[in-house]
Amino acid sequence: MMKKMFILLFLVFVAFAGAAQIKDVKFVCDAKKCEMAFQFASEEDLPTFFQKYDAPAKKLTVGFSNTDFALGDGTYDIDAASEWVKSMRVFKEKYRGMDFLKIEMSVGPSLASDKNEISLDNSNFLLKLKGNKGKAWTLSKIFAQKKKEADKKALEEKKAAEKAAAEEKKAAEKAAAEEKKAAEKAALEEKKRLAEEKKAAEKQAAEDKKAAAKAAAEEKKRLAEEKKAAEKQAAEDKKAAAKAAAEEKKRLAEEKKAAEKAALEEKKRLAEEEKAAKKAAAEEAKRLAEEQKNLEKAIKNGGEISALLPSVKEFTVLMGSGMEQFRLVTDDAIDIKYVSGPDKASIITVGVAGPNKSPVFKIGAGSLVKSVTWGANGLKLQLPVGLKPVVLVQDGALVLQTTENVIKKDGFIFWSARPDGIFVRDWMKAADASQSFDSFVNKYDKDSKKIVSGSQTFHLKPVVRELIVVEDEIDMYAGPNDNSQIINRLAFGDRLVNMDLIGLYYKVQSGARVGFVNRRSVSYKDELSAVQQERLKQVDKERGELGEGTINIASQLDGMYEDRVTYSSFGRRDPFVDVKGLVEEGINIDQVELVGIIWESDVPMAILVEAKNPSISYTLKEGDKILNGKVLKITETDVLFLIQEFGVSRRYSMGLPDKFGGKK
Repeated sequence: MMKKMFILLFLVFVAFAGAAQIKDVKFVCDAKKCEMAFQFASEEDLPTFFQKYDAPAKKLTVGFSNTDFALGDGTYDIDAASEWVKSMRVFKEKYRGMDFLKIEMSVGPSLASDKNEISLDNSNFLLKLKGNKGKAWTLSKIFAQKKKEADKKALEEKKAAEKAAAEEKKAAEKAAAEEKKAAEKAALEEKKRLAEEKKAAEKQAAEDKKAAAKAAAEEKKRLAEEKKAAEKQAAEDKKAAAKAAAEEKKRLAEEKKAAEKAALEEKKRLAEEEKAAKKAAAEEAKRLAEEQKNLEKAIKNGGEISALLPSVKEFTVLMGSGMEQFRLVTDDAIDIKYVSGPDKASIITVGVAGPNKSPVFKIGAGSLVKSVTWGANGLKLQLPVGLKPVVLVQDGALVLQTTENVIKKDGFIFWSARPDGIFVRDWMKAADASQSFDSFVNKYDKDSKKIVSGSQTFHLKPVVRELIVVEDEIDMYAGPNDNSQIINRLAFGDRLVNMDLIGLYYKVQSGARVGFVNRRSVSYKDELSAVQQERLKQVDKERGELGEGTINIASQLDGMYEDRVTYSSFGRRDPFVDVKGLVEEGINIDQVELVGIIWESDVPMAILVEAKNPSISYTLKEGDKILNGKVLKITETDVLFLIQEFGVSRRYSMGLPDKFGGKK
């Protein structure tokens, strides 16, 4: 610790023009005490001082600011057997921008503290020690004695070196003479060896020449034999090639004959197939003519009509609780772009394959569709005059929806026409089946304080919110995980119909495809940042999408349904009403702190506590309401809120604290 390292300062720290200098260090002991004297060259500009004792290392360090040591930096041995100072190491070191001269002393057991008394005697700085036994010494004298011994030793080493050099020179001259003699002997032997090698080389050359002549003769003989063999092989190959050519000519003739026979048989087969196809076409034309004749006869004579029109699989009518729906399923899938109307005659035309005309099928229930028949342009649905229902295609089937005002009871009536007949189901409740609020209240104590209000009503209506891709490029998967098959690739600004939320994935529809996307890759339009909104406008402008006057089909469902479910709360809080609608203050994010985020779950959750009362905590998910806003996004480290106050929207981010209490 800094306080332990520097525990004692003496004198007054003043600005100085030049460095102080320690001339010598003395250690003296008398009958009363021992002390160490640091002799400065002058009484002026005396430095700052500190002392520090390192018990494990048994070292006492003293330091002087801006000070030089006359004897120079280095290590000085004093007395290895001393109980006081054994040795000293002098060096310089910077501290807080100031040069310090440090004298690090290895000490014995008699000097075991850095709380030693100090005093000043003229230019002598005294370090007073506890104890009275010790051998006195002066560092300069020890240094001089050491230097004298070192000089003497150096002189002796110099003389020994000169003597050794002379002996080495004499030995080198002797070795050089011996090496010269040995070199002359080696040169003579090398000359003799070269002469012998020359003689052997000439002998070897003569033998090689003789062997080469013999090998050339043998090679000539071998080439002559190979030439004779090659000529014989060429003759045999020519004979074999002629034989193979004759066989190939014979084979080609046989293949040509077989091909001509096969072509004749194929021509005969095609003629038979063409004859059969013409016969089948004539029979099919005859069958269709008979079917059309029967339809025209049924129209003319009012004969018996099937429960379903040709090429139609199912009619379904669902009525009740303020809603009526008509569903049509045909053999061929229905595409919304081939659906037109209602026209001036209140007819909706569905462009799918079918007969040119058919009997009129009158709908026996409901007020949405009066009748269905085939026409020249497709299937025609007759509606009441002025009725304009919502038109959409769901899984290839046509669906019409509108409000229902005919039935005034709770429940549903289901009517379906299928190839095997017409089916009706009635799930209507009688008027006396529902208990009134007054009869329910009469069962409780009249003085009860729990009944505080009459009843509350909430509305159920389908709201298809449009999701927008907010990343440059994302994948749409066949299932709710990244390991599923990729069925489509989407880009920034693409619109998706939100169908469901499964864990971290939205089930969405893009065009005719239904798949899953990561919920963090898409956002609702009201959750986009200002930058994202501007970029979306630019992308829409470039694509020519969603211009003025364009209507999103999904939004046509909004406002279609009236009150559908009524219930009594009997004093309890309505779970379907926002907190801020019941409690004026709600959850105020300015009065809470974020203490944790549950990230591993499928639905991330943020844990907040009240700043003034940490015992009160809240757990929020994305989309939860708060005072004047909602939770927009939850990440691993932050929670993003959308606040709307005084008609102005703003975003507020709250981060987790780090390990030091600050924000990440």
